[in-house]
Amino acid sequence: MRKHLKLLIALCMTSFLTSFMGSSLNIAMPFIAQDYHCSPENVTWMINAFTASSAAFLLASSALANRFGYLNIFLTGALSSGILSFAVTLAQDLLSGSLIRGIQGVALSLVFCTAVALISQRVEREYRSFAIAYNVSSVYAGLTLSPLISGLIVDTLGWRTMFYITAVGLIASYFLTYHEPKDKPIADKMPLGRMFASFALGLIILLALSGYTSYSYFIYILLIGIVALGVYLGIEYRSHEPLLPLKFIWGNNVLKYALFASTFHYFASFVFTLLIAMHLQLILGYAAATTGMILMVQPFLMVLFSTLSGKLSHMVGPQYLTITGMTLCLTGVVVLFWLTPESSLALIFTAQVFLGIGFGLFSAPNTVIVMSSVAPQQYAMASAVQSISRTVGQATSMAVLTALLHYTINAAVGTPTYITELSGSIHLSLTMSSVSYGVGLIFCLLCLKNRVAVVRARRAAAATD
Repeated sequence: MRKHLKLLIALCMTSFLTSFMGSSLNIAMPFIAQDYHCSPENVTWMINAFTASSAAFLLASSALANRFGYLNIFLTGALSSGILSFAVTLAQDLLSGSLIRGIQGVALSLVFCTAVALISQRVEREYRSFAIAYNVSSVYAGLTLSPLISGLIVDTLGWRTMFYITAVGLIASYFLTYHEPKDKPIADKMPLGRMFASFALGLIILLALSGYTSYSYFIYILLIGIVALGVYLGIEYRSHEPLLPLKFIWGNNVLKYALFASTFHYFASFVFTLLIAMHLQLILGYAAATTGMILMVQPFLMVLFSTLSGKLSHMVGPQYLTITGMTLCLTGVVVLFWLTPESSLALIFTAQVFLGIGFGLFSAPNTVIVMSSVAPQQYAMASAVQSISRTVGQATSMAVLTALLHYTINAAVGTPTYITELSGSIHLSLTMSSVSYGVGLIFCLLCLKNRVAVVRARRAAAATD
């Protein structure tokens, strides 16, 4: 593993910085709004532009990686996203900041689709699991440390400093991996038409979903996009070389239900930190650093129980852990139904405990289920579709929250009416999260049912032999 130490450092650095930056914007929202002279809920467009573009471009990124090699695409993504981080600091208004973040989402999707592939491709088999574990730990470290570090940075140096740090780190990752030997492409052509269609349709649908409550004509764009998506999926299903392997997914019930559970889980959980940060800062008036300290509880427990879930999977089975995890997450959201401006912080801490433990128990075991549901030669494809399910869930969650905030909030910031409207929108979003967790729990149960059926069929076949 020492031979590829620079590569591993670069991959871990990008994983840490991308998760750090994604979580940091939740804390920095009021300060960005102040600089851009807009309401805090409008800053969700800046977050939404990134999640929508990165999710929409993920299929095209995979095709580019197959055509030009994983390392070339990683280098392109790391360098361009680092430069774009500097560019964000120069943006003078919300529109330009959102556009740059949208382009950065495209650039970072190149990193997202190649990081684990590079580890699998280059690190020796006996060290590969350790390298992947380090990379995953870097993601969780970014989530854990982000609230506190970003809160301190925002209160003292300003929110743009976070982008300076991210830019330096991403560009450093580029130079650390620049002299790595290039890998050979595994495809000699690209389905440019379907690549463009997947990106355009994904972006149109997610942005229309975000804005239809603000601009009524977006509803027609959304409906057209959904119809066009149906046509696109039909073409993909019949294709001999699909970008999205629908036949592969639909023909495997265990895989299919595990991916659905993942999508609904990330849809429900992605906006939780943002909602609580808004409650603490905009309703209760806490400073960014204090908010960051309060919000460290959930990611810390996520790290702890994600680590423990590996051992627990061998003891009780991963499918039972995903059900337990999803149930605990649902409980955590339901606890917050009693959240009001007068509520004690104990209520928020309690919800974070349930959600942190639940997330930790769900995430890794669900990955085990996905990977164990396919043959070894299909690991890369299974990993890719799980990444897509996670990213689509997150992007859709952010799009729905953006639409919801703009529909429910009309008052001026800081007024009693604003606090009432914001509190109402937080409760409505939590209600949708609880429904999503409930649907995800149903898919976990269906996954368990089919997984048990597969195991019984294997035992019966072995007994017959």
